[in-house]
Amino acid sequence: MRFSILFALLYLAACTAADVQLSDRASNLSEAPIWSYDAQVADLRARSCPADASFKRADPLALDIVEAELGSDSARQVNLEGLHLVGAWHLMSDNDEFGGISGLDVMRSGSLLAVTDDGKFVWIGIDPETNRPDGSGSITYLKNKTGKIFPNKRSADAEDLVVRDGLAFVSFEQEHRIEAFDLESCGAAARAARVVKLDKVVDGRILENNRGAEALALDGDQLRLGFESQASGGSPTGTVRVDGTLADFQRTQQPLLFLLTGMDISQDITAQVFRAYDPARGPRAILQVRNGGAQIAKATLKKPLPVDNFEAVAIAERPGGGTRIWLMSDDNFNKSQRTLLLAFDLTQSN
Repeated sequence: MRFSILFALLYLAACTAADVQLSDRASNLSEAPIWSYDAQVADLRARSCPADASFKRADPLALDIVEAELGSDSARQVNLEGLHLVGAWHLMSDNDEFGGISGLDVMRSGSLLAVTDDGKFVWIGIDPETNRPDGSGSITYLKNKTGKIFPNKRSADAEDLVVRDGLAFVSFEQEHRIEAFDLESCGAAARAARVVKLDKVVDGRILENNRGAEALALDGDQLRLGFESQASGGSPTGTVRVDGTLADFQRTQQPLLFLLTGMDISQDITAQVFRAYDPARGPRAILQVRNGGAQIAKATLKKPLPVDNFEAVAIAERPGGGTRIWLMSDDNFNKSQRTLLLAFDLTQSN
């Protein structure tokens, strides 16, 4: 029995080493060019909002906004570095379609656009005067390339999004891919325009259904992805090539058991959120903020601070200057969980 256990451990270690070697090798095999926003945006808009399509408004969504706990002064002092928690809100609605938030970004108006893991866009109004949620919103199902609602959870499992000039890029798992939706031109009628089908092998392993592209951001003209898995101490990230493989392969830095669930990039600032859960300690999350390669801020979220299943993060400019980071949780359409929206302000210069 001892020999069998030892053999199994040695075998797993060898497989892990082989996985790393395969990952490093695979990331260098593809010579496909890096995907470029400027090169693809016109085609994506034309396919997402064709000439015969008309703009359609999303359905109105009334949100109940309830102040959530901020935790004690001592807990914030210990667990927040370079960040000030300025607000925490529990978002609720009588509309049963609301929930499952998995990705987030900030629109030019300053309001928020979210995507859900059952295939919906959700707009969340932010008051420009107070920079707080104002209770207004709207909601619509994502549409496939023919303009119809995705037929099942497998095809509709959206995990993150990033918006530029009204064009929303959404990453999906199960059917691992990135689609674009021209919300500015077609609104709720925008159709999915395929950006790339993602390569099945990432970090030397075949992608599992529930370990896909949880993190998506635009870094200048390029799309950057992060995956909900961990090997060699971090989650895999990379820049998207036109064939769905990754260039500039890297791994994040986070404690064991924490997995990458969201990412945003704004100029030199990168925000990443990691989550962990076990029955004894419940949900926990880490928000890391970097400027270039240096960490400039960090939030360790655990009770008594507000905490739930955080998956979505977005970087915004504060009215009057400075950087705000929005963080949002996925309630899994479970009454024992909450849709929490947190607002952090960076306390140091960028």
